[in-house]
Amino acid sequence: MKLVQRIVEIVWYLVGLLTALLLIRFVLALLGANLADQFTSWIYSVTDPFVTPFRGLLQVGQFHADIGRIEVETIVAIVVYAIIGWAISSAIELGRKN
Repeated sequence: MKLVQRIVEIVWYLVGLLTALLLIRFVLALLGANLADQFTSWIYSVTDPFVTPFRGLLQVGQFHADIGRIEVETIVAIVVYAIIGWAISSAIELGRKN
């Protein structure tokens, strides 16, 4: 019983970590962060594999405000990975009850 709860906690920890990184990416893009900066480059390289599947999903383009931009695909990624995390943790807990 405790093992199952621990696994669910790990799933939510990983989803939370990914969500935090994606939110940092979103804010950096919104503020027009310098892509040559080491921190910005690291965030983009770590999160890019998680955002790439959602590029071109919606035909809204990118919204630009001077040098910043709104990355809609990053918001979609956050929502999708949160739903996946919920589904995995729910399936684990459902399996525990059976």
